[in-house]
Amino acid sequence: MIGDETPPGLLERIVLKLPEGTVLRLVFLGLLGVSVAILALDYQNVARTAAEEERTSRSEPLPLRRPQPGDQIRPYLPRTMPVGPDRGEPSLPGYDGPVEGDALAQPMRFFVGEDGEASAIGRIEFGTAEALREFLSEPETKDISTLVIHSPGGAVADAIAMAGEVRRRKISTRVPDDGYCASACPLLLAGGVTRRAGENAWIGVHQVYAVSGSEPGLSSNVDRSIAEIQATTAQCQSLLVEMGVDPALWIKAMETPAASLYVLRPDELIRYRLVRPLPDGPQFIGPPAPVYPTFADPETMSTSDETADAREASVSPPEL
Repeated sequence: MIGDETPPGLLERIVLKLPEGTVLRLVFLGLLGVSVAILALDYQNVARTAAEEERTSRSEPLPLRRPQPGDQIRPYLPRTMPVGPDRGEPSLPGYDGPVEGDALAQPMRFFVGEDGEASAIGRIEFGTAEALREFLSEPETKDISTLVIHSPGGAVADAIAMAGEVRRRKISTRVPDDGYCASACPLLLAGGVTRRAGENAWIGVHQVYAVSGSEPGLSSNVDRSIAEIQATTAQCQSLLVEMGVDPALWIKAMETPAASLYVLRPDELIRYRLVRPLPDGPQFIGPPAPVYPTFADPETMSTSDETADAREASVSPPEL
């Protein structure tokens, strides 16, 4: 009925007092602001992606200032090496080519030098451990006593296997003056009976990450990645203990993102026993990692004697 209409509220009265078209303009400005914010986020994502691609694909040396105490985090360069005003080019026995660029981006190669030294230069890829075994089995390498390393690292499993092969053959390791040994490379360095680092050697560690996973019985890809990372970290620490290196070194690795590198100071290399001018006695060498059995899924087993025998056969140590 006339006169029974509800009077307009405060918000409605304010809107009615606005000039015609003001609300539409405010809506337009709001949408424009949202669009600008989205574009800014997209630009930041594109910039981060471009910077990451530049870091991971760069093959030209990158000028970086020398790490100082308390300022030791630098970008991790997986295919080249850092350079600076106080850094020269490393000398690698038996190798006379460029020491950066494609040399570090390629899979690791091995060269026989003089005075019982050989050089290992390049990325540690899947299969590099087998390549090292073949190299050290050649007749011309029977007198090799020192492996000189210049590498941005790579596959952790192969680095661990290479460290074991170097230790088994009682070979020493060395990073040359101005050399680069990053990521998984320090694991190979740890395998040396004696271990040395030259002047201005750039030796650093960072987190490991899972490339792929196929472990059964885990609920998601995230669970698989976490399990792989934990297992790989344990393998790295076990290797360090077995080689007489302080496993506390790997705390620095776990604290440093994979895109970065914690560059070790000379005093840290000595304190963590990654540099050792003399062979260690047995008191510094830890026991090897235990071998754990694997168990078949109990739901697939029956109670018959035949399946019980199969169950016992299924408990076997995993392949390394």
